[in-house]
Amino acid sequence: MTSANDTLVVAVAIVCAAISFARTAVFRRRLGRNPWSVHPNLWLAIGFLFGPIGAGLAFLACATTRVSPAFGGPGAGGAGPIYTVGAPSVSGPPAGWYPDPSGRHEYRFFTGHDWTADVVDHGTHSTDPLPSPPGG
Repeated sequence: MTSANDTLVVAVAIVCAAISFARTAVFRRRLGRNPWSVHPNLWLAIGFLFGPIGAGLAFLACATTRVSPAFGGPGAGGAGPIYTVGAPSVSGPPAGWYPDPSGRHEYRFFTGHDWTADVVDHGTHSTDPLPSPPGG
């Protein structure tokens, strides 16, 4: 009976480790930052050692890590993005912070494919969904 319980505990630990790693790796790949400045490999270990609590911490870290543009970096003069993530897209501009196309905020994050609800005004990050296009 103990062997079955041990096997179940190890299986749960492996699943929690995989969930922790996958969630934080996707966060890092999309936004260019580690949640709570902890690398996904370390989140894998936390998920394995602490099981569901570690996986919960990984989700909490992704939900609470602030991602805002690096003001004053290259491109701050208004040409191109302020902060880019990943390799440039061949079909369009790379992911990054650009002037808000709606004009309601200073900057809005572009994923390389579409605009997100993440906006920045005077260095403060918030969210505001884009309005629906006219006639849509």
